[in-house]
Amino acid sequence: MNLLSVITALTFFFMPSDTVLYDAKLEPIVSLPAGYFVLLTDAVAPDGYASVAYDDIKGLVKLESVRPVDYTPVTKYEITARFKCDNDGQNVNLRAAPYRSAKILKTLDADATGRVYGTADGDALIKNGDTLWYYVNADGVRGYCYYAHVTADDPPPNVIEKEPTPAPSEPTNGKPQKTDETSSPPIAVIVLIVALCIPVPFVMFYMFKKKKEK
Repeated sequence: MNLLSVITALTFFFMPSDTVLYDAKLEPIVSLPAGYFVLLTDAVAPDGYASVAYDDIKGLVKLESVRPVDYTPVTKYEITARFKCDNDGQNVNLRAAPYRSAKILKTLDADATGRVYGTADGDALIKNGDTLWYYVNADGVRGYCYYAHVTADDPPPNVIEKEPTPAPSEPTNGKPQKTDETSSPPIAVIVLIVALCIPVPFVMFYMFKKKKEK
């Protein structure tokens, strides 16, 4: 049985370890940090995958790499990790893929900063260097920066908490609800008071008129 047919009522998937987010061609986009969540979407996914969103990015995850949960987490995505260009005072290229030949989407200033989603594996841009790249967001443009050209925060561990369930309102059992004494009186009470006050001038007039006639 397809796992998605069992969890249609569930929304979030927990990532117990770093989890790869894939594009529609099943090419890796980014490795997302462990301990956070992805949100199930209604987009069609290949067998063995789920279509999900991670904050403002979308893609596919392998069902075997995530675990469905029956609650809504308080902290769903990691949004605090930042990067800063650190390339000996030189500008840094933001590329469409983690490869030397990939299109340059933007040239970042030497002191530019932005958000880090996670990591990706690609080309080594320097001799004997690592193949690590960061998938980042710089002023609204998402792309890849080579690890040796930036410094990046490690994602902090997620403190997993469930959003509280709203408390149900107490039934009145047919009894009228107690009203706030400081609140305005009901319209019916105001009408009654006015109705009782209107005859007073007529009564006073009648009493004084009788005295004068005597």
